Amino acid sequence: MKPYSYKWRHEIRPKILDRDGNRCRHCSGCKRLDIAHLDGDNTHDDDANLAALCRLCHRRHDYEHWSAAARATRQIRKDQARPLLVMEL
Repeated sequence: MKPYSYKWRHEIRPKILDRDGNRCRHCSGCKRLDIAHLDGDNTHDDDANLAALCRLCHRRHDYEHWSAAARATRQIRKDQARPLLVMEL
């Protein structure tokens, strides 16, 4: 994951918000808007891959990827907390 640069904040994001009329592309809500990467790749900044989404729609869009990553993280932490069972001969 790359950090969002000056170009992202001052050129790309405003351009997408303007293109989408400062409204969520899915529900037409206009509260807090995010710019979503539709393919999930935050290095792919083509206009066709970006959409203005409200926080709720953005979370719904990213939920499958987010939940899989969260599940994997929980499993790793759970496994790290378990003592290894060592059989003594």
